[in-house]
Amino acid sequence: MIRRLSILAAATAFSANVSAQEPPATPVPVPQQPAAQSPAAPGDQPSPSAQPNVADQNADVLSAIANLSPMIGDVQIVGPWAEGDRNGVWRTIMTQSVGETKGNRFFYQQVEERDGKAVVVNSTEVTEIQTVQGAIVGYRADAPAEGQESNLTLFFDIVPLDGEITETYELFVAPGQPYRFGPASN
Repeated sequence: MIRRLSILAAATAFSANVSAQEPPATPVPVPQQPAAQSPAAPGDQPSPSAQPNVADQNADVLSAIANLSPMIGDVQIVGPWAEGDRNGVWRTIMTQSVGETKGNRFFYQQVEERDGKAVVVNSTEVTEIQTVQGAIVGYRADAPAEGQESNLTLFFDIVPLDGEITETYELFVAPGQPYRFGPASN
């Protein structure tokens, strides 16, 4: 459980919800303040090398945000996955480039913690989303069925170009398997 929480924390540092219309922001330095220290019993102090370097962590986060492309319209952590003794989180990314006429592009990724760093171990584009004739107005993850906790199910709300009634599409993903995408069956 600790490993899942740490990968979620690490991956969340890379998540954002950025408008594709906004220009990239100029990085702003964050003033460093000393961390509050609570008294500890002798021998309870971690070694200096075990303490996280707050300045480095802040610099990493600010760099990731500053370097996020304006074409990225949405990034979300949508649930956990596990394969054998490996585990991590599912992350989704939706893009919309200026001048791109075929719609959004959508990717899902498996992110895993390795040596204290979040690493993308698999990235897949759901190519069918680019051809959907409509606007994605939202998507949400559904809780996996018992025994399928590593699977990912997403429901997309799409308003067709020629209509006003939202249509629902489904994306089913299981680690190591091809995804399935199409109109919702219910």
